Amino acid sequence: MKNIELKVEVLNFHKAIKLLKKLGAKRQRSLAQIDTYFHSPCGRLKTREINQRSQELIYYQRPDLRESKISTYKVISLNPAELKLIKNILDRLYRKWIVVKKNRDLWLFKHTRIHLDKVQKLGNFIELETVANEIDIRSARREHKAIVRELQLLQFKKISRSYSDLLAARANMKK
Repeated sequence: MKNIELKVEVLNFHKAIKLLKKLGAKRQRSLAQIDTYFHSPCGRLKTREINQRSQELIYYQRPDLRESKISTYKVISLNPAELKLIKNILDRLYRKWIVVKKNRDLWLFKHTRIHLDKVQKLGNFIELETVANEIDIRSARREHKAIVRELQLLQFKKISRSYSDLLAARANMKK
């Protein structure tokens, strides 16, 4: 699976929500997510718990660039017993690294997932993921750029790293 990603930091979501509605994006649902990251020799490896009802194992690779970037990823759904087993195995193999807790409002527009994320200990972020599996990469880039423009995201601070990296850096600063 492949998508084009961009993450920006925002103070609040009021203007973004107005622009999302104007764009015609549809709010899907609110998600309480707990991501447990493990040290990985390449890429990023995590488990995700969603609304205390579903679980996933996620592996992804993407460059740490501030600009929109291509990410490749795999997602495997897990049941609660599998989640416990996988976390145990990953902790033994790679060691647990950091836990990211966030509340995410998920919006959809065409092939793009728009996340309004409130990340504990970090703040508010908007993340775009334009999925390039059902459409070619050129079409995905056009859609992605149009949404960036319509949501006026270029005025905000672009974030190159994952929430896990940001939390780890913050924790190291406090030491």
